[in-house]
Amino acid sequence: MLEQVLDLAKKKPVAGADAVLADDVSLSIQVADKKVEALEMAEDIGLGVRLITDDGRVGFSYTTALDGDDALGRVVEMAWQNAQPIAPDEHNVLPGEQAVSQHDWAKEDLAATSTEKKVEFCKQLEQKVLSGDARISMVERASYGESRSRIAIANTRGLFRTFSTAYCSCSVEAVAAQEGVDSEFGSEFDVSQQFGGLRLDWVAERCVQRAVGALGGKPCATRPMPVVLDNRVAASFLRVIGGILMADRVIKGKSMFAGEMGKRIAAENLVVIDQNDLDEGINRAPFDGEGTSAKKTRLVEGGVLRSFLHNAYTAHRMGTQTTGNAGRHGGFKSVPEIVATNCYIEPGEPDQDGLIDKAGNGLFVTDVMGMHTIDAISGDFSIGASGRAIEEGRLAAPVRGVTVAGNIREFLNDIALIGSDLRFFGPYGAPSLLISEMPVAGA
Repeated sequence: MLEQVLDLAKKKPVAGADAVLADDVSLSIQVADKKVEALEMAEDIGLGVRLITDDGRVGFSYTTALDGDDALGRVVEMAWQNAQPIAPDEHNVLPGEQAVSQHDWAKEDLAATSTEKKVEFCKQLEQKVLSGDARISMVERASYGESRSRIAIANTRGLFRTFSTAYCSCSVEAVAAQEGVDSEFGSEFDVSQQFGGLRLDWVAERCVQRAVGALGGKPCATRPMPVVLDNRVAASFLRVIGGILMADRVIKGKSMFAGEMGKRIAAENLVVIDQNDLDEGINRAPFDGEGTSAKKTRLVEGGVLRSFLHNAYTAHRMGTQTTGNAGRHGGFKSVPEIVATNCYIEPGEPDQDGLIDKAGNGLFVTDVMGMHTIDAISGDFSIGASGRAIEEGRLAAPVRGVTVAGNIREFLNDIALIGSDLRFFGPYGAPSLLISEMPVAGA
């Protein structure tokens, strides 16, 4: 089918074309009060075609109607028509790689495990949370999800690659209540490529700890202090930083790191890497959304800015090589855009308790609000936070209703210690971090 599409595309006056064919099967289960609230299975299959005209215009179209004598002809023609009003741009190019490969990275046929067993898993997860502590007043939902994906991509330069994978996940959300204080919310999740790899007990215990541990929280004193960020919060900061490191934002003048390649932007102990095929990465894949082979890109090393995230377009425009960070947010329904694949902070040696001990007296942050308000150009931020006080190197009373403020530059340069507990939250992963000092506004 892809060969037929590309043959049709070559009949147009094009400089190049690529096509992607994807098939995604998903299952979602939600249980509440021992009953199945939702059970959905869906399949999304379709074809996307991108044409680059001789003068550098780009046209894209997709279809889910793959049957019929002229189905492929119609999607190619629509892509061609969509290119006509677009302004020419010489940097619209296909990647230079001409790889031919097939990859099956699915470790298990998740469909072989019965739906009944997956429902029972959710019910057990709900029950373990409810019985984990008398202060758990309710479980809002216990969920299971899985995705099985196959993708094939080809272009007119001779590239033809296929890839299949599968993963499953579980999550739970609960409320803790105690007389005289506000109720608190807690959640946890796990992801695995095998059904048996989901850590039911661990997820339940962590959810209970997060909900119950927040009860009775009060604002702490207002002052600059050492702050330990839980890996979940550290990954949220990395998500913001990763966006600032995307080359398209640099080109548009919307990145605070524009013009700083090769300069020190962070503490010397900081290493930030993006790697498509990282073994423990949730988005593990052998190639990106343009077919470029997986790469290990050191974005920051020794605190020095070494690279931005590139696709073929931004690499051509900035006179460098693509880093394999073309992604298709909508699968076959979208053109390649710059995305992080598995972007992470390289872990250090201390565990989280070691970071808390080194903090002395400060704040351990487990949740933040308002990360989307961080200015990508100035780097300034002021966000809501909650967690636990740190007193003499030990966790103390719960804290809520405080604000942590600063600037991304200061934040990066004030990373004193990096923990060993690397964990991924979507495409971004981080260990816990000790920040030598951050302004905290509380009582």
